[in-house]
Amino acid sequence: MQTIAILGSLFFWNNIKEHFAAFPQVQFIHFSYTHPVQCVELIDEAASRSDIVLFAGSIPYFYCYEKIKESRIHATYLPFDELTLALSLLSLHHHERVELSELSIDLPKKDSFYQVMKEAGISSAGVYVMDYASVHEKPEKIAELNMTDYVLYHKELYKAGKTKLALTSLHAVFIELQQLGIPAKYMVESKQTFTAAISRALDTYNNKLLTSSQIAVVSICSKENLSHDHPVFLNTLEKLSERLQARVMPSQQEPYLIISTRGVIEKLEPTYLQSIKEQFEQQFGAFFQVGVGYGYSLHEAEAHSSQALFFTTKFREASTVMCLVDEHNRLHGPLFENNKKVALSNNNKNILEIAENVKMSAKNLNVMKQFMLVTNNRPFSAAELANYMNLSRRSAERIINRLIEHNYFMLAGEEHPYHQGRPRKLYKTTTKWNI
Repeated sequence: MQTIAILGSLFFWNNIKEHFAAFPQVQFIHFSYTHPVQCVELIDEAASRSDIVLFAGSIPYFYCYEKIKESRIHATYLPFDELTLALSLLSLHHHERVELSELSIDLPKKDSFYQVMKEAGISSAGVYVMDYASVHEKPEKIAELNMTDYVLYHKELYKAGKTKLALTSLHAVFIELQQLGIPAKYMVESKQTFTAAISRALDTYNNKLLTSSQIAVVSICSKENLSHDHPVFLNTLEKLSERLQARVMPSQQEPYLIISTRGVIEKLEPTYLQSIKEQFEQQFGAFFQVGVGYGYSLHEAEAHSSQALFFTTKFREASTVMCLVDEHNRLHGPLFENNKKVALSNNNKNILEIAENVKMSAKNLNVMKQFMLVTNNRPFSAAELANYMNLSRRSAERIINRLIEHNYFMLAGEEHPYHQGRPRKLYKTTTKWNI
């Protein structure tokens, strides 16, 4: 069962909840706001409690656009389509008996209105229409969007006697117009539009899961002879594989293979991969060739990894080179070629703030951040964290307790593996953990 968090007003929630029955395999949870900008404060908790975040419309989505990209949140919004507009106009004509010329309308794009009018064979001359198309074209312009402008637009037309009713696609505008005593209607919430949006979101999410579960094979070989360091090098690879939730394939010769999944590899940040690269170069005094391959089978992923490794030989010798071949046999790389100077020092303000609060090193917090990424931020035990950070369980428990005291972690429950022994406590991050 998937969980979908819906960020929208109570009015919106009440309008769409009757459609939930069409998705018995989905649990819907509501995060309510009165103004779209409040979504910025809700998005972290909504994402942590759900698989998919659905915004009531494009405006709240664009307020959270940067955070969605940065945190790779699986999010979408209920689109405004021609059916929504057509149903809204039909409803007004039937129930309110108002003419088009007596309406003031706001919507995402004016073109939608004119297209509907054209296809219906209805003249659109003299109709008052205002849009916010610039936000859709450039999401960063969301800061320039002022709801008061749209309230004034409808209000002035009504006070001047030019219109009798406002039709708005912005719920915050609808509420304020009501409070001002100006006749207003909110766009009809179409069942077809809602169910289509949910179906697309579920299909995209399931496809993402399928893609993330692809096998990833990482082939590594040195440009110099490391035969005398063979046991040390293998031991280093074993430690690396633990960080990647992966496994090193037994081998007595190069290339050495690490088996993981695409989802884990893609969640590794460039700075983290760059630090591993430089660590290997410093430890062994050598440059390496690294080929990464994705595939739906081990055979396919290994073949793509071999191809990627071959391509690394086509680039300059005085550096470690990493290439990737995906499931479509497309070559990517060499990776990091345009980012040679990735800063390894920690300048993440949130990490530095947490480090100061809990009296803990930023380096350990970075490792914990990576642990959360590769495990999909699922509940974890102290033993899992200890294994990932190469610490004793007692040390991991001390770190966890310190973070709980400062409300960065919380107890998520217990598990009883194989119904034997004492149950293990499980922990998870709170919304305060934002790194």
